[in-house]
Amino acid sequence: MALSEIQQANNILSSSANILLLVPAKASTDALTSMIALYIALQPSSNDNSNNSKIIDQVSPSHIAPSLQFLAGSSQVKTEPTRQPELVLDFAGPTSITNVRQEQLTGGLRLHISFPPGSPIAKDQLETSVRILPYDALVIFGATDLEELGSIFTDHADFFYHTPLINLDHRAANENFGTVNLVDITAGSCAEVTYDLVSNQGGQPVSPDVATALYAGIVAGTDSFQKPSTTPRSFQVAADLIEQQADREAVIQHLVKTKPLKLIKLAGSMYARLRYEDQVKLYWTSLEAADFLNSKSSPHDIPAVMRELTNNIAGFNAAFLLYEDYHSTTEPPARRPKSDQYHIYLILGHGLKSRQSEIQSILTAAKQNGALTLTITAPSLEAAETMAHDKIKQILP
Repeated sequence: MALSEIQQANNILSSSANILLLVPAKASTDALTSMIALYIALQPSSNDNSNNSKIIDQVSPSHIAPSLQFLAGSSQVKTEPTRQPELVLDFAGPTSITNVRQEQLTGGLRLHISFPPGSPIAKDQLETSVRILPYDALVIFGATDLEELGSIFTDHADFFYHTPLINLDHRAANENFGTVNLVDITAGSCAEVTYDLVSNQGGQPVSPDVATALYAGIVAGTDSFQKPSTTPRSFQVAADLIEQQADREAVIQHLVKTKPLKLIKLAGSMYARLRYEDQVKLYWTSLEAADFLNSKSSPHDIPAVMRELTNNIAGFNAAFLLYEDYHSTTEPPARRPKSDQYHIYLILGHGLKSRQSEIQSILTAAKQNGALTLTITAPSLEAAETMAHDKIKQILP
């Protein structure tokens, strides 16, 4: 990671009064812990009175998982950014005003702005705009593009295009959409990139709370240092964080030793139907609506179980999960209306990662946490499986 990019990012952060930290709608644990770490690192120290008015919000559209609530700062994560409407007036010509007076109207308000005597002013010298979000900088963690942010982006697209944006990620699929792009494809996790950013903030040592959050991110992002993308630097940064008092035991207790029972049950159903076609190196499996009901899980858990699957197989071109359209309800499966909608969650192997945008276009798919998702219509799960298998095979070598 070029030091100049980190300097640019830290210059943006130090000069901004209101900062928004943001993760995708379906964020990875690595992205969430990286956001929490930077949030803690940006908090003004008790003897720094100059930054006491600084506002820093961290936002995750989804609620923080219980497994991360041991981290300092996790309780301050919001599900929506602050909305604080602001009217901006741009005047061409005058460089100062002498007075602002407000007048109450029936059902409204009028502002009177006075300029120095003799100031030339006309309507065509005035331009107005409205800001809904009060931030003057934002940092996005673990998103390959802005669309992964969901409704926060679609509802406030103009804000994202006109605000200094630090894009922090480690995946090659990242579209470098930021004003400053801290995208290090040699890193094994977002937490490693965040560590580079935090450790270059004015020479201040990394606090134990920041170190713990970053260590959790590395453990999650590398699957406890077992992913092929884990590098010697991943181990080095982890060692540095432990030296800086990261609570390794707490991270292991909450992220490694405790896997929710619902994920174990859902993964069991997934493995029971796992199939493999050697000629094209394709793995696939399926889940019925009853599998979600019996395991007390939901489609939101699919990224986690698919990550486990792809971490346990090697040399594949693609792996996909087909599952029935499912919405949580107390009704037993036999009494639910039958849906003809089936969803595909597709993960590409390393050999096809470089073709992800092309494959997304061919399949008319959406991106989700580095995977591709699409929906098909079929009369049964068996028919949907055949359709999905044939559809995915067309993009394989």
